Amino acid sequence: MNLSKEAKVGILVTAALAALIWGLNYLKGKDVFTSRNKYFAVYQNVDGLVTSNPVFMNGYRIGIVNSIDFMPDNSGRLLVTLLIDNDVFVSKNSIARIFSSDLIGTKAMRIDLGNDPTPIADKDTLKAELEYSLAQKVGEEVGPIKDKTERLIVTIDSLASMLYLLFDPGTKNNLREGIGHLNHTLGAVDQLMTDDRSKLNVMLSNLSSITTNIRDNNQQINSILDNLSKVSDTLAASNFAGTIAKADKTMEEMSQVMEKINKGQGTLGQMVNNDSLYLNLDQTARDLDALLKDLKSNPKRYVHFSVFGKKAN
Repeated sequence: MNLSKEAKVGILVTAALAALIWGLNYLKGKDVFTSRNKYFAVYQNVDGLVTSNPVFMNGYRIGIVNSIDFMPDNSGRLLVTLLIDNDVFVSKNSIARIFSSDLIGTKAMRIDLGNDPTPIADKDTLKAELEYSLAQKVGEEVGPIKDKTERLIVTIDSLASMLYLLFDPGTKNNLREGIGHLNHTLGAVDQLMTDDRSKLNVMLSNLSSITTNIRDNNQQINSILDNLSKVSDTLAASNFAGTIAKADKTMEEMSQVMEKINKGQGTLGQMVNNDSLYLNLDQTARDLDALLKDLKSNPKRYVHFSVFGKKAN
């Protein structure tokens, strides 16, 4: 069969386009002749991940990032589609992690296998996590050091200011005068100790004598303390509290009696507070005394005795 020149050119162009498309996909990591499973992962931030970035498992390339699209719920989250070779086992609790594959921060994805023996289904969603880049990790480590350095600089600045004040002529003069006064005071104390050394010796000797006496009379002191302890035990054993309570009750009753007397209640209260009763008693006593005197002076006026009967008037 003879093909026209135009047909041959058309076939050649078609084959060239097919080869070009396949080559471009191959360069992007897409192999149209390889069967792959599709998985999804949802991120708040993909940190520079782009389509065709590789997907690794234990350092071995197992797929590519097929697409990155915004979620249809307008939440701003990103849906990443992964194409993974279908002969690779991926468990249900595996993690799709974005990480930096080199020092310059090129992004890639890594599947961290979980311990679930159940494989994830095709077109299912993996748990998504974002791993900090080297620069971010360095920043986290350097941040506290930076804060400490800033505080150290502030401390050094304060110390420099103090040293400046310390070496100020006026400050140095005050410091020199203070040291001079201190030396003078120490000299005076030393002189005082020298002058009163004999008195100190006498005081120390007396103190030693007192200590010796206490040590020599230790047995007597212990005996006195034992006697005091026995007296305390005796008082504690006796009904001392009951006696005190009875005394308190008696004093309270006496107080009530005195209060009644002061208020003029009862006979004794009337005698203390009512003058008329006192005057009546006094008058009665006077009358009785006069009666007794008259009875002694004129007994016949009150008593009549007759052997023969009543005397006729």
